[in-house]
Amino acid sequence: MEQKEKDVTLNANKRKSLCNDLSRHLESQDSYLKEDYLQARERCDVVIPESHGVMTKVVQRRYKPEHIFGDRSLTFYKNEYNTLDVVGTDSCFFMKVTDAPKVLDSYNDEVEKSKHFSWHLDGKYSGDYTSSHYTSGSSSSGKNFSYAYYREDMKKVGLNPDCNIENDINNVEANDRGYKSNPYLSQCRNDNHAWLNGTNGGTNYYQKWENKYALHIIGTGGCRSRAIPCTDSEFAQFEMMHIAKENLVRCHTAWIGKMLEQVQLFKRTIQPVRKFSVVKEFAKKYNWEIAPEILADKFGMDIVISVDNLVDQMNSIVKPKETKDEKIKARVAYEQWQQSSRLAS
Repeated sequence: MEQKEKDVTLNANKRKSLCNDLSRHLESQDSYLKEDYLQARERCDVVIPESHGVMTKVVQRRYKPEHIFGDRSLTFYKNEYNTLDVVGTDSCFFMKVTDAPKVLDSYNDEVEKSKHFSWHLDGKYSGDYTSSHYTSGSSSSGKNFSYAYYREDMKKVGLNPDCNIENDINNVEANDRGYKSNPYLSQCRNDNHAWLNGTNGGTNYYQKWENKYALHIIGTGGCRSRAIPCTDSEFAQFEMMHIAKENLVRCHTAWIGKMLEQVQLFKRTIQPVRKFSVVKEFAKKYNWEIAPEILADKFGMDIVISVDNLVDQMNSIVKPKETKDEKIKARVAYEQWQQSSRLAS
């Protein structure tokens, strides 16, 4: 016997399973958008450390290492007097250009060319030359970078790093009204944050990035209170880090956005379709191999048998048993057939 797929009637659950499997298929396919995303992430792995190397030189030019470490340094006195707290580390730096004219902010006001540059995983990377403070956290633009950067790792453990993109595309009406959140989105963000934060003993990626890019600073208060002077060319290299982060998010959004557009088109098209055979025909022409578990678990199987074999089996049930003479006669006939076959050969 063999098994044959049923041409069953599609329902909401089956359509949903097919849409999810189509998403899996599209994600596995090579495309220029996917390649752009992968290259943008590789670019981040180059630009972010390089720009931080420049920042290290600038910070150490302003806060000399010999004043921070060594005999009779600030660290020495900090350890000597526990009430003295003038040396610390940070991964976010407020930079001010000293050799360039003023620039225009978003309100067309002239301001000094200055900006926060954060090497935190969720550090803000967007914005112009304004006095707005540095931000991080679950609602910051930096979260989109962390989702894009660790996308594969998050997908492997069942998380949804594409949740913000899906929400923006699938909830256009809600976004137009200013409501960009929903219970599913909130749950996705909470789960993603827990994973990035190392909850349940995993790697704390926030802390990992903060430690990797931390530099020693002299002073107290937030980074806004210690504008560090730099040249215009150095400032441009810091901005390259922001550009690399923003480009990764843009490429991630473009890739996933086009996949969602394809899935939505498929979903709308099959809504009135009732038979699975139509989807199967589409899948074959689209080079989409539908997941076996969907075919087996969701659609079931028909049993296909050999009709002739079934007839023989049915007849054998009621066929009279051979007598002793019939068995001897059959044996003699078989031996004669074997002997004639040997002579013929």
